[in-house]
Amino acid sequence: MRRVLSLVVLFAALTGALPTAYAARVGVVLAGSSLVFWQAMTKGIKQAGEDKHIELMMRNPSDGASLGAQPNIQLRMIDYMVQRGAAGILLAPEPLENVATPVSIAVPTVLIDRSSTDYNAISTVSTDNFVAGKKAALSLVPVLRRGAKVAVLRLAPNISSTTERENGFLTVAREEGWDVVVDTYVGYRPRESEGLIARALNTYAGHLDAVFAPAEPIAYGALRVIEARAVGDHPRLVVFDWRPEFLDGLKHGVVYADVVQDPYRMGYLAVETLVGALQGHPPRSKVFVDVVTVTPNNMNDPAIRAVLANYTQ
Repeated sequence: MRRVLSLVVLFAALTGALPTAYAARVGVVLAGSSLVFWQAMTKGIKQAGEDKHIELMMRNPSDGASLGAQPNIQLRMIDYMVQRGAAGILLAPEPLENVATPVSIAVPTVLIDRSSTDYNAISTVSTDNFVAGKKAALSLVPVLRRGAKVAVLRLAPNISSTTERENGFLTVAREEGWDVVVDTYVGYRPRESEGLIARALNTYAGHLDAVFAPAEPIAYGALRVIEARAVGDHPRLVVFDWRPEFLDGLKHGVVYADVVQDPYRMGYLAVETLVGALQGHPPRSKVFVDVVTVTPNNMNDPAIRAVLANYTQ
């Protein structure tokens, strides 16, 4: 039986523009707050809230909390917001445990960053993660021969966004005839994953030609592990997402390429999509936000710098 979250405060049917400033409250539940990715997304969400005259209620679990000690914490946060009159919910969904799915929330819900079959949602605003994973692999095609030794460091089996990236990368790897000699999960906590990454890469005794790290915490851990190796033993590291440390990695040749999402724009468009739905405009079921592939050769291009600026400004 589907779970329906209670709605205590009825909201007026919105048939046109919202009549006054802050006429609607929107609840926002992301999957964390400490990663640079979530911080940039929050900036986009807040800017859209100001521009659209929406009151935001934001409640974010600690990064990875829903996957560990606090399963289903997002459901409790959503319930809290709905009871306090949220007219809509913006959600970066974490997997649910022991809950009948799909969950139907009593107000319109837009998913951000990742798709999920655990919720009934009116739209998903995200990167096309499978395509982005392919782009990560395609950056290596000019420099890797058939039979090249490649490592894929996975995040977690139940996170759709990173799974799609990993699968996209592996699709190209198979087409190109690369030998994926390391393919393992290393987790989502940066401090813990660094040790797991070192152990995973060391399981292959030969020289690795390339490593793919599909998310910020893994990418940061992989960068630190590879930096500690002798220069002659550096594989080409392709990372995903952005941190200031990756700029130094690109400059010093440790990072070969970085596939960078635009979480600021993702956050802005998600609010825009939800507000439009509240005003009676049917949303698109999927809204994709483009990525850019940053390399040492293009990292100073204006278009690239504009995307990176969204992480810092």
